[in-house]
Amino acid sequence: TRIMMTIQIARVARQSLLLLLCGGAIGVLGNAILNHPTKSNLRAPTAFDFPQTISLSNWQMLESKTLTAHSFANGMVATGRHYRYQHHPHPIDIEVRYITDGVANRPTVDAMLPIFTKIPATVLQPNTLKQQPNLGFYSLFVEQDIAYLSTCINPQGITTVTGDQFHMNSNPNLLSKLPVDRLLPWLLGQQTLRDSRCIWTVLSTQIDRSAPNDSIKTLETIGVNWIRWWQVHFPAA
Repeated sequence: TRIMMTIQIARVARQSLLLLLCGGAIGVLGNAILNHPTKSNLRAPTAFDFPQTISLSNWQMLESKTLTAHSFANGMVATGRHYRYQHHPHPIDIEVRYITDGVANRPTVDAMLPIFTKIPATVLQPNTLKQQPNLGFYSLFVEQDIAYLSTCINPQGITTVTGDQFHMNSNPNLLSKLPVDRLLPWLLGQQTLRDSRCIWTVLSTQIDRSAPNDSIKTLETIGVNWIRWWQVHFPAA
């Protein structure tokens, strides 16, 4: 009986080790397929010039200007633009940045806020995370009498706030939705199967102290309209 038990334990140990090795191999292979092409010379991301004007229903644009490009540690450059829209009694400002490598540069709200706005990530609490069907996630918060809405608009059309949300959304579903438009460039070693680009955006407006909730609600409304515009006009890869 003791011998049989020893044999059984050894068999279970071998099976567990085999499963662990297979799981690790699958994980490495999956990462290689999604994030690493067959060649080291990735094709440079297509340049994108933000439109000078973006029309939003019932909103008048007051100003539009190019933002200083930001260089990440891996050499990728995030271009950007600032838009200002009329809203009484305070205007609404929108800043957008085009991030072409979200795997390396983490286009999460907590990572981007300190870089582009100097707002500490500590303002992001669980109750600031919002979600809408067919839209995605965004952060809505107040800092020093200014209301903010921030999110990462993905090429798949869904917005994300956290790293987990972003990676889950950008992972191609190889079983049901193969990214055909990226398959040939991947085979040629020019692209990864994962489309990890992002239009990172932050909207802001001064809170009207006589009606603070109205200011926040108005910001959220224009934020949703802004996201829906980019869902249709996201840059080509």
